[in-house]
Amino acid sequence: MPIMDKIYNLLQRRTASSAFIPQIDGLRFLAIWLVVVDHMHGFIRTKIPFVFANDPHLNWYMYQFFDSNGRKGVLLFFMISGFILGMPFAKHFLQNSKAVNLKSYFLRRITRLEPPYILNMVASYVLLVLYKGHEFASMFSRSFTELLPNLAASLVYMHNVLMPNTFSVNPVSWSLEIEVQFYILVPALVLIFRLPKLLRRIILPALVVFFTFIQSYYSLPVLTIYSFIQYFLMGFLLVDIYLSGFKLIMNRFWSVVWGLAALIPFIYLDTYRTPYFDFIFIPVLFGLVLLVMTNEFWRKIFSLRPLTAIGGMCYSIYLWHNFIISAVGNRTIHINFTDSYVPAMLWHISLLVVPVVGASAVFYLLIEKPCMDKDWPVKLWGALKNLLKKNNQKPKVPVVY
Repeated sequence: MPIMDKIYNLLQRRTASSAFIPQIDGLRFLAIWLVVVDHMHGFIRTKIPFVFANDPHLNWYMYQFFDSNGRKGVLLFFMISGFILGMPFAKHFLQNSKAVNLKSYFLRRITRLEPPYILNMVASYVLLVLYKGHEFASMFSRSFTELLPNLAASLVYMHNVLMPNTFSVNPVSWSLEIEVQFYILVPALVLIFRLPKLLRRIILPALVVFFTFIQSYYSLPVLTIYSFIQYFLMGFLLVDIYLSGFKLIMNRFWSVVWGLAALIPFIYLDTYRTPYFDFIFIPVLFGLVLLVMTNEFWRKIFSLRPLTAIGGMCYSIYLWHNFIISAVGNRTIHINFTDSYVPAMLWHISLLVVPVVGASAVFYLLIEKPCMDKDWPVKLWGALKNLLKKNNQKPKVPVVY
């Protein structure tokens, strides 16, 4: 359909290079879907004006699908970040491509991510002060000045460290602070790609196991990359395998079997109640992502344009979805036709999905996508100079003869 093609083309991300990998955006779709549905589920269960006729836990197959999968989505995001940020460095060390300019690397992170983030943090701060009667807002002071430290700590990505065990002005920003710590460490971590292939492919899995093991015995009182570094390192390992040209070649039947063997535990593994969760989840996650990246059947599925279009704007969705869920959900939560858990949950999620995606798409098109152009600061400065130049030009005085 031509109109759908236009929409997909409009939403498609701009990449810093020509190497667009569509299935990565398909994986981003899976990650953001898990996060958003988890938060929708929590909102609906809290706000729905009746007690469900049946115990939600008895519908375990749907309850587990809806509940507590947000953390899995975040961990998938971490692995994707390891893959994406490790890629240009790995290409340099493994394929003799152009070396990464570190000044451009850090400048790119700032110009790409900071404008949407700063705008969202400031808007979140204002909404918390002005939005009366909201449960989350009531946890904070109504004073602009008393809430400023929360905003300031978030703007410099230090809320997890400076104000541990408290909410930021936008609660989802905790994971973005972890991402920024990884961005800073990447130039040092990627030196592992200078090692011989066998050695680095031994060291990377060993580090994943080491950090997973040590975290279960020695945890920090604040959230830092220490608690999640193994997921970023798995992204490095995936880059190594991907650039080697490795392909998982199998017929469609076995492709489906492998995919289900990864997807079912990926979705239904209980995040908080499974003993040694990370030890089980890490190989499941790695197997799923490896399949999507190297198997033709699953590559095509995760490259479907509806998935890549939504996955490509996951940053905007991640920043704004909680506010949209609250703004819309507080008005639609009273529209009910059943008190049965599964149909009621599906009904309210369906009412929230379109506003979340639609409103996030507007922010994406107006703010985030323009920032994907690495030259946007130069272009903006040039446009401002031209505008000032025109305004300062003196009007010509007509000559009267």
